[in-house]
Amino acid sequence: MSQAFIKEDEDRLDYLEWQKLLRDREELLRLLEKKAAYVKDDPEAKKIPAKKRREMVERFQREAEEVRALLDEMMKDERSRTAP
Repeated sequence: MSQAFIKEDEDRLDYLEWQKLLRDREELLRLLEKKAAYVKDDPEAKKIPAKKRREMVERFQREAEEVRALLDEMMKDERSRTAP
C-alpha cells in the first residue's frame, strides 16, 4: 500500500473521530441546557428547595459554557486546519 493511501485513511479516521466528538459535545450541550431549563421552569422541579435548584441551574449553565467553549475551540481548530 502506498503512503498516500495510508495517509488518506488516517486523515479520514481522524475526521470521523472528530465528527463523533463534535456530535457528542453538541448532544451534551443540549442535555445540559435542557436540564437547566427543567430545573428552572418545570412545575415539578419547584418541589426542589430553592437554594438547591439555584445551585443546580448554575452548575448546569457553567458546564454548558465549558462545553460551548470546547465546541468553539474545535470549530476554530477545524477551520484553521482546512484553510489554505
